[in-house]
Amino acid sequence: MHTVEHVERLAAEFLRHMSVDWDNEVTLFPEENYKAQKGEFFYFAFQSTQYVATREDKYFLYGPCLISVHSVTGECRLLGVHESHEINPFGAR
Repeated sequence: MHTVEHVERLAAEFLRHMSVDWDNEVTLFPEENYKAQKGEFFYFAFQSTQYVATREDKYFLYGPCLISVHSVTGECRLLGVHESHEINPFGAR
């Protein structure tokens, strides 16, 4: 089983690779309330780097900005809208 620190690094690297061709630079939220573990998965929220730095709405990226990382395999993937809503990783734990 991977540690929280390790899966966070995996999520950040996955995000770097996924977003290389995107119009916006993105980053994981640094705050702990945007990181969670439910069952076998860790979840991390991401957003545009400008939004994270300023919290100005004009930089906010809409849609599900979530990455899941499997705690054993380390497999990372983006979550879709319905899955994000169903899992609600940052809701009641």
